[in-house]
Amino acid sequence: MDIIEGPPIETDPLLVREQQRSDELKGYILMSASALGFAANSACVKALSLSNIPSLEIVFARSVLQLGLGLLGCLYYQISPLGTQQRSWLVLRGLAGAFGNACFFYAVTVMTLADATVVFFTGPVFSALFASWMLGEPYGKFDRLASVVCLLGIMLVVKPQGQLGWGAVAALAGAVSGALAYCVVRKVGRGVHSMVHVVYFGALSFVGSAVMMFLVQVPRMPKTGSEWALMLAVGVFAFIGQVLLNRGLQLAPTGPATLMRNLDVVFAFVLGVTLFDEIPDWSGVLGALVIITCTVAMGLHKWY
Repeated sequence: MDIIEGPPIETDPLLVREQQRSDELKGYILMSASALGFAANSACVKALSLSNIPSLEIVFARSVLQLGLGLLGCLYYQISPLGTQQRSWLVLRGLAGAFGNACFFYAVTVMTLADATVVFFTGPVFSALFASWMLGEPYGKFDRLASVVCLLGIMLVVKPQGQLGWGAVAALAGAVSGALAYCVVRKVGRGVHSMVHVVYFGALSFVGSAVMMFLVQVPRMPKTGSEWALMLAVGVFAFIGQVLLNRGLQLAPTGPATLMRNLDVVFAFVLGVTLFDEIPDWSGVLGALVIITCTVAMGLHKWY
C-alpha cells in the first residue's frame, strides 16, 4: 500500500514567514495611503483656519463624522462598537489620539502646514520609546542618539531664533500623544477590529472637543458652502486615514510602519506650497531632513 506523504514539516516556518512578509507589505501600503489621507485632512484644517474657524470646532466636526462613520462600519461588519476585550486600553488609545489630534490641529492653525507636520512627525522617536516600555522592543544607544539629533532638527524647524512658540509646543505634545496611541493599537493587536478603534477615538474626541471649544475658544457656524464642504472633507479624510492607519499598524511592525507616515511630511510640503503659498526656508527644510533621517534610521535599525 502506497503512503502519500504531505509536504515536509520543515517548510512550514518558511510559509509562515512568507505570510508575515505579505502582511507587512500590506501594512506598509496601508500606512502610505493613510499618510495621503491625513495630509489632505491637514490641508482642509489649514484652509478652515484661514476662514477663522477655531481649531477645536474643526476637531468637533471631525469627531462627529468619524464617530458616525465608525458606528456604520461596526454595523456593516456586525461587530460591537464597544469591543469585547481590552476596553481600558481602547479608552487610553482614544484619549491619547483625541488629545494628540487637538494639539496638531491647533499647531496647523498657527504654523505653516509643513512646519506643524514636521514637528508632529517626530512621533516615531516617541513611539520607539513607548514600544520599549509597552511591547518590550529594544531601545538602545543608537535610538537615544537619534532621538537627541531629532530634537536638534525640531529647533531648526521652529527657526534659528530658538523661540519655541505655542504652536510648536502643541505639535510636539501631539507627537507624544500620537505615539502613545500607535503603541496601544499594537498592544491590543489584531483581536480588536479597526472600526472599534475609530469609534473610541471619535467618541472621546467628540466629548472632549464639545466641552473645550466653549471653554477656551469662540465657535462659529460655517457661513459658506465651501466651509461646510471643507468641514465634511476633514471628517471623511480623517476617517479614511484612521481606518487605514489602524489596520496598517496591526499588520506591520511598529517602527517601520510608522515610518511610512513620514510621507505625510512630503505631502504637507507639496500642499503648503501649491495651495497656501507657504514657501519653506532653509532652516525648515534642513530640520525636516534631519528629523526624517533620524526616524528612518531608527526604524531601519530596529527592523534589521
